Amino acid sequence: MTYYIESLGCAKNLVDTERFLGILQTYGFLEVDSPEGADLVLVNTCSFLAASFAELELVLDDVFEGLNPRKKTKVVVTGCVMNRGLELFQEIFPRVNKWIPLKDFDAFEKYILRYVLPKGMKARPVNLMHRAQLEDGQHVYLRIADGCENNCTYCMIPSIRGKLISEPIEKLVEEATLLSPRGRELVLIAQDSCLYGTDLYGEKALPKLIEALHAIPGYDWIRIMYLHPDHFELQWTELWKKYPKLLPYFEIPIQHASDRILQLMNRKKGYNELKALFDHIRKEIPAAVFRSTLMVAYPTETQQDLDLIDKFLQEVDILYAGVFGYSPEKEGPAYGEREGFDWDAVEKLETEYSMKTESAREEKMQRFVGTVQQVLLEGYDEDMKSYYGRLWFQAPEIDGIAYVDGLPPDSPILVDVEVVDVLADELSCIAITAEKTEG
Repeated sequence: MTYYIESLGCAKNLVDTERFLGILQTYGFLEVDSPEGADLVLVNTCSFLAASFAELELVLDDVFEGLNPRKKTKVVVTGCVMNRGLELFQEIFPRVNKWIPLKDFDAFEKYILRYVLPKGMKARPVNLMHRAQLEDGQHVYLRIADGCENNCTYCMIPSIRGKLISEPIEKLVEEATLLSPRGRELVLIAQDSCLYGTDLYGEKALPKLIEALHAIPGYDWIRIMYLHPDHFELQWTELWKKYPKLLPYFEIPIQHASDRILQLMNRKKGYNELKALFDHIRKEIPAAVFRSTLMVAYPTETQQDLDLIDKFLQEVDILYAGVFGYSPEKEGPAYGEREGFDWDAVEKLETEYSMKTESAREEKMQRFVGTVQQVLLEGYDEDMKSYYGRLWFQAPEIDGIAYVDGLPPDSPILVDVEVVDVLADELSCIAITAEKTEG
């Protein structure tokens, strides 16, 4: 039996896809590279933004166009669309054979046993921690919690993914240990990593989780994504001093810098508190690198509000700043045009600020030229005739790539390099040989 997969959306959704595929592998399914040769097509969806729906429509159109009419391929759709936009997509795509509820792995297994696999095949033991690997590289995503209760006024996640549900520490340690052969970097993900454990243990348990994960021998780097600024505890900077695997990489999404807009967004910390948080981290951990996100064109936003973003970015050294235009997800139908909404104006402002932050990042990246850094090697580029990987301040998929020259074929995965040039998000590096190090 064969399958074809389309996984849309974020890394948190990718984890679900890998679990669905783990079930398929348990039953002996083999992957093919197009819907045409598949007995089963699985589409795991994202429905966070209106743009996500447009992407899903294109993907499903391509899937059905690519099916072999002589093959009775089953098309199964799951993911976030099950909790937002389902009725609309059921109407548009009546040929979908099964709509599986979000994260309902049991329902998926029962479906393939009844309708896809040969008659009479019995259920097999399935371990959802054995996730099928979908991406290349040396990183392993570990979703420590799912769902969110922050209720930011622009965000649909609580209504799609539900309330915060943390995974027990012992379960996460077991899963991370099982996945450790896949990569040397463990990336912790959640909608709000700072609130990990509050539902299970009655307290923020991120420090206890880090202590437990740090003891796993298979990882050299541990990276924490999405540290919500309203819930980050100042004393946590001690964790980065205590645990050497914990990378001083802080993804802290502030969304804005105007107190007025932040209040409208239902965010707690204002300009001064946010600046104090970044200043504290920088003081305690001088090597810290910051990533953040900004939303522009929020309703009633003025030039004065935008000026505060500019001021904040001048005062706080944020290396990576992703810019997003406001999308009125709560103000209209789940899919389609919002009446009277000026998409062009939002896109123009988003482009303007994206160009600003990209220009600032390119300038800031120059400070790494001439420095010695550690790179995690991930492959060899035949066209470039060079090894490539990521430096410690480059998160998987979003922060660019580093090319390394001067490496022998038997190089270890982690290598010390000198950064010799930076072009946008691409860094050129030279391996530091033993002779050079000694000299």
